[in-house]
Amino acid sequence: MKTTVITFSSYDGASSIRALLWEPDAADAPGGIRGLVQIVHGMAEHIERYAGFAEFLCGCGFAVCAEDHIGHGKSVASEDDLGHMPLEAGEEVLLHDVHALRALVLDRLAGPQGDASAIPYVIFGHSMGSFITRVYLTRYAMGVRAAVICGTGQQPRALSAAGKALTRGIARHRGERYVSELVDSMGAGGYGKAIEDARTDVDWISTDPAVVDAYRDDPLCGQKFSVGAYHTLSSLVADATDTDLAKRIPHALPMLFIAGADDPVGECGRGVERAASMYRRVGVERVDVSIYPDARHEILNEPIRGDVHRDVGAWLDDVLA
Repeated sequence: MKTTVITFSSYDGASSIRALLWEPDAADAPGGIRGLVQIVHGMAEHIERYAGFAEFLCGCGFAVCAEDHIGHGKSVASEDDLGHMPLEAGEEVLLHDVHALRALVLDRLAGPQGDASAIPYVIFGHSMGSFITRVYLTRYAMGVRAAVICGTGQQPRALSAAGKALTRGIARHRGERYVSELVDSMGAGGYGKAIEDARTDVDWISTDPAVVDAYRDDPLCGQKFSVGAYHTLSSLVADATDTDLAKRIPHALPMLFIAGADDPVGECGRGVERAASMYRRVGVERVDVSIYPDARHEILNEPIRGDVHRDVGAWLDDVLA
């Protein structure tokens, strides 16, 4: 596959967003690309971690794109910015940046005389990216052919409201860049407690020690979020679990939920099922769920990732036929 670096200005007016476009070789797409899959990555990680999944999708004839969000990966101006997103506008920035990359890449693939709207578009969101994707669909679902929601949950909205209030209060006294051990223990820092006899504090991401060690050794992974970033995350989760907002999603848009059965973010599948049920209740006609036994949060980085790849590919074959 061919890999191209793309940069564009963030909606925050200050950051330069770094994105990647992976394109299939001619042998994998002899009649042209089948469509575009946009990956929306998770918390405290970066887009290079999805290169293997992108390679699989390119082998199926899709072009794939993804951007490092503000506060993540190579979209930061300095190491001090890793893990920070603005308290007041973080959610809006994330949504607009995802939408900007979608428009930019579709126009690029269509060419000067092409019709970008004729290219089938699929969005895939993991973890924090799953909540970004779920909110994105309440605003920008026009033209989306399918959505894959990976590693999500369905936290009570009262909990998200409490998180927003707590982070705002701390930011008022300590500043939005302050890293609160209390807030982190209630967020990502608390997931490690769900794993019995854990070797590290991030064993919850994968059963594969090599994946866990690579994550811990990666300087662009694992940063604790600032209270501004946690406020943004709480806002995203609150909006993603809002039934009234979910009613805006077109009923004909197929959705696939995938997760590990031992993923604490999705309450070991229970939260995933509640999320899927919400979309069925508001009228989405096709909501499929696949929960993978003995797998944790990052099912794309588990030993069963080949099965996950094939299942996602087969699902896309079906819904895009």
